Amino acid sequence: MKSARLRSITRDATGALAGALTVVPIILSCGAVLYESMGAAWVTAGISAAFVAAVVAAIVTALLGKTPLHMNSPKTTHAAILLGLIASVATDPSFASANASGGVAPILIACTALLVSGIVQTILGASRLGLLVKFVPYPVLAGFINGFAIQIILNQLPRALDIDGPEELLRALNGTVLINWWALGFALVSGAFVVLAKKRSGPVPAALIGLFAGTAIQMLCLRLVPDEDLGATIGALPPGIPLILRMTDILNFVSSADFYNHAAVILATGITIALVSSIQSLLSISSTEQLFGARHNSNRELVVQGVSNIASALFGGAPSGGSPNITRIVHASGGRTGVTNLMYACALLALSYGLSQVVGHIPLSVMAGVVIVTSAEAMDKWTHQLLRAVGYGGHSSTRRETFVNLAMVFVVTVLVVFASVLVALGVGFAAALIAFIYRSNAQMIRRIQHATQLRSRTRRSRASVEALGQHGRRIAIVELDGPLFFGSAERVERVVSDELSGSDWVLLNLKRISHFDSSGVLMLKRLDELLVRSGRRLLFAPRHFEGRRRKSLAEWGLTKPEAELRVFDSTDAALSQAEDELLDKLAVQECDQEIDLAAFPVTQEMNDDERALLLSLATRRSFAAGEIVIGREGPRGGLLLLTRGRLSALWEKDEKTLRTASYRAGMALGEIPSMQERQRLVKLVADTPAVLLELSQDALAHLRTTMPGLDAKLMRNLSIEIGYRLCDLLETIRDLEGD
Repeated sequence: MKSARLRSITRDATGALAGALTVVPIILSCGAVLYESMGAAWVTAGISAAFVAAVVAAIVTALLGKTPLHMNSPKTTHAAILLGLIASVATDPSFASANASGGVAPILIACTALLVSGIVQTILGASRLGLLVKFVPYPVLAGFINGFAIQIILNQLPRALDIDGPEELLRALNGTVLINWWALGFALVSGAFVVLAKKRSGPVPAALIGLFAGTAIQMLCLRLVPDEDLGATIGALPPGIPLILRMTDILNFVSSADFYNHAAVILATGITIALVSSIQSLLSISSTEQLFGARHNSNRELVVQGVSNIASALFGGAPSGGSPNITRIVHASGGRTGVTNLMYACALLALSYGLSQVVGHIPLSVMAGVVIVTSAEAMDKWTHQLLRAVGYGGHSSTRRETFVNLAMVFVVTVLVVFASVLVALGVGFAAALIAFIYRSNAQMIRRIQHATQLRSRTRRSRASVEALGQHGRRIAIVELDGPLFFGSAERVERVVSDELSGSDWVLLNLKRISHFDSSGVLMLKRLDELLVRSGRRLLFAPRHFEGRRRKSLAEWGLTKPEAELRVFDSTDAALSQAEDELLDKLAVQECDQEIDLAAFPVTQEMNDDERALLLSLATRRSFAAGEIVIGREGPRGGLLLLTRGRLSALWEKDEKTLRTASYRAGMALGEIPSMQERQRLVKLVADTPAVLLELSQDALAHLRTTMPGLDAKLMRNLSIEIGYRLCDLLETIRDLEGD
């Protein structure tokens, strides 16, 4: 047991050391970016803040984290957000004077925004709202990632050229400001070593190799050409990690007029860091699930990240977040338990003492070259895929979607770089909302069909079928899909009122409507009134809109359709009603009066004597509306000839009833004798008062024996009728598959 425990501790220590060595170049990159707008003299302060963030996050994760292993690191992208804040606020005269007197104003600005970020993350996690951060549209997030990366690159270019700041970059390009070619060469060499090292995929971090190689070459050149200006170095760091509690300073700053003058941008920056950090940390923890095969608690992880950033802010640190790459390296090196984070913090403390003098010799140009390459590689991979997809062609809708996403990413990226995080956040969310409404509007109408393409399951006479085939375009079936809300209602109204102006009956299939708001219902009311004024009929088929949701239609003002019996339980029932009304207008009689045998397709080519013989063999049966004609149990019948009314075949399952078919006067119905021992799947019910002529099995057998010629005519006509019905059955199957 002791040896197993010792092996576990040894593995955790090895993993912690590997993680600490890996995170060093990340700490240096983050530190180089954090206070970059304040000049080269602030690089050491930024690196110290990044060390603080790494150590504090490791300790908090070890104490509060429940995931088997999840490593954190300072985040250069988050530091870039603070960089923009410091650059915009530090130009204020009050902060300039504070900087001159105390030298802590930029630190207090960054710490206050970071404190806001940590508080927001903690509240999100404690309120179990962790999943909400995942609702940030990915094009917006990709724009932020790309914008921060470009911002970092642009701000590092002056150091790579050994000029004073970004404002001199354009003057350097046109030759009015001299470039230090030695510094540029060191930046290019260190960046090249990073790229080559990444291709070899060795155990040593590529950024560390780039820093070492660039520094070594600079020191060699310093010996060979001591009189040349090779560029500035980072300068010596104070030994150890300066854990200075900034709580009192932050409270004094928050209560000052300086804070209130810039409160909006500071708070917005903190919230932005919270959103970006939360999303990236949750993505990081998801990769940890794959390593350990264990699920994580998103809300608890946000609390851990929030407390880490709060603690880092109170001690003057930088932003931190989950790091999947470091987690994988630590795991591959043996780290498994939460103890690894404590050892990781101890290793970083040791390195902060041992590397303080070494780090001081790193040239700023070398640091810039490494940061530029790593930032370029950190740009969003999904954006690269979109750019590649532009040239691949494909369906027009796919290309359009690709261009819309690229446009959103581009706009947010440009605003992050050249405007502000607050503006980029607002415009990004607005663009995502507009794109969502546009997609919902375009996809709201799933399909439009006419009665020439889709007919009800009501079995009709050939004359009725022919009439529906000729005039079926007067009935339109509009199938809606998705939420019916203010953003999608306009398209439905426009299509029905304008594009379907030639249809006298419009059937709205609401079955796939996930939800609706008052704007959607008011649109339906307005559309209904418009069609009524033009002499058209609007039918509704909300099969799944029962109970409270169906009642909401009436509560929001859509009362006439329900009162006028234009709301049906199924699309088929509504379509059957529209067909009935169309046939009535066309004067095609179906079931008002009892019809003669001569009107039945199965009696075609028979003379009056033959029809009279069939009538003498048949038994006349009458049924009231709602009465069961044939139940699921009982003996098999023979041939049924419906002379008046309408019957429906009903299938009952799971306390629901589905109308599988309806039959009108002039139709023949029968059963297969070989199925006599099996229970029927459906029952036959009279929808209206109905009259049938029944030819029993005995009567049919007598006919077959005594009048084989008449029996042959009857069977031939039945075969033709069955062929027509099989064609109708294919339409029914397609309708069922569409449901």
